[in-house]
Amino acid sequence: MPICAYCRQDRTLTREHIIPAFLYNFQRQLDEGATIGWNEVAQRMVGGEAKVRDVCAECNGGYLSDLDAYAKRVLSESGLLVANFTRSRVTIKHDYAMLLRWLLKVSFNSTRQDRVHSPLFEPHVPFIMGDADLPPRHRVACLIGLAAPARLEDTTHVDRETFLKRSNGHRLFNPFVVRISYGAVRGEDRYVLRLVILGAAVFYLLMFHDDTLPGHAGAAIRAFLKTVPGSVELTTKLRLVEVATGQKTWLELYENQVQRANRVDPRSE
Repeated sequence: MPICAYCRQDRTLTREHIIPAFLYNFQRQLDEGATIGWNEVAQRMVGGEAKVRDVCAECNGGYLSDLDAYAKRVLSESGLLVANFTRSRVTIKHDYAMLLRWLLKVSFNSTRQDRVHSPLFEPHVPFIMGDADLPPRHRVACLIGLAAPARLEDTTHVDRETFLKRSNGHRLFNPFVVRISYGAVRGEDRYVLRLVILGAAVFYLLMFHDDTLPGHAGAAIRAFLKTVPGSVELTTKLRLVEVATGQKTWLELYENQVQRANRVDPRSE
C-alpha cells in the first residue's frame, strides 16, 4: 500500500490541493468559476486545481485542514483576501509557528509536483504535523513583502482581459493571483529560496543548508532584506507585523515568469 507523504503510514491515499481549496474557492467567487495561478512545471499561468495524491485521509482531513483554516483566517482578517489590493501597507496578526507550518506545507506540496526541492522540506514534516519544535532561524527563515499595484496598460505579456474583469474599473490593480515556486539571489549559496505569493503578500522561505552556522544565516537574512525593500522577517517575537508596499509591482513579480515560459531550465535560476 502507498505511503503517506506526511505520516509515512501505509494508508489509502487521497488528493491534497497544492494551492489550498479555500484559495481556489475565493478565486471562483471573483470570476465566474475561473482560477488563476502560476504552474511551476508548466511554466505558465494556468487555471484549474492542481493536486498531489500522496496524502492519507487522516492527515488531509486532520491537521492539514486545520492549517488551511488558520491561514484563511489570517489572510481574511488582515484584508489580503480581496480581489484588488491597492492599500500601501498591511498589518498581520499571526502565530508564527502556525503560519510557518502552513507555508512549509503549501511549499512542500508544490515541490512534490515540480520535484526540485522536495528533500529540503522532508526534515520539517514533523514540525508541519505539529510533532516537533519550531526549526531554528539558521535552518528556516520566513520573510514577508508586499507587492505594489500596477497599471495594466504597462504590460503586453499577460492576458489583460482576464485581469480587467477583476479590477472593477480601477486604474491601479493588484490581483489575487497565487504562485508557489522557487527564486534565486545572485551569488547566494547558503540557502534555497522558495516563494509563496498570495495576491499582494509575498512570503519568502529561506531554506538554509545543514552546514550553515547561525551567524552566517543571520548575515544572509540581513543581506536579503536589503534586496527586497519593505520586507520584514517574521519571528515568534512579532505577533503583530506591519508591512509596507515594496518597490516591485505584481506585474514585475510575474512578467519575467511569463516571458521565460518554456525557455529556461528552472534549475538554472
